[in-house]
Amino acid sequence: MDLFEKIERTRHFGELFLLWLWYHSDIDDTVFYLSDGSALTLAIDNQITLEAKLTEAERTVLSGGAPADSREAFEALRQGKIVSQAKIRLQRDEKEWVFALTGSTLSMTGLKIPALMTKADDDKLYERQALIEEADALIRGLYEKFLTTRLDQEAWKIEFANICDWIARKASGSETEE
Repeated sequence: MDLFEKIERTRHFGELFLLWLWYHSDIDDTVFYLSDGSALTLAIDNQITLEAKLTEAERTVLSGGAPADSREAFEALRQGKIVSQAKIRLQRDEKEWVFALTGSTLSMTGLKIPALMTKADDDKLYERQALIEEADALIRGLYEKFLTTRLDQEAWKIEFANICDWIARKASGSETEE
């Protein structure tokens, strides 16, 4: 199998990663623990995009308030739409980043970094770069955690069943919304 085929066979992992983040941010009260033992909080912010891939390209963009808690979002998932993009709010220690994460490419756009502490202009550039790299490292750490589960067939079978149950409960409204 050549590199192109490998990329095409795993392209959906990014979209599953967004769903996995959404699921865990909901059931684990937004707290994630990385492989190095550090903790961070992650929440789906004020925008989420869901798409139907198998039928005609149909896109649902939910924004404002808490779209990830809306019954409409879970109904879209129940109907087979996938999470193609989500606005993420990520916090570690006293630092907070907000950005849109695209599932198919795992690219971050519109990144808002924490406030700079440095006063000198030259140092601001380096601090800004370090904060961008830290956000990237945190997403990579979360993706590594996701892949550990996804690539373990037994673990993924259980995890996916739990995600499906979560979607069904939320879509039916049997789980109270906050």
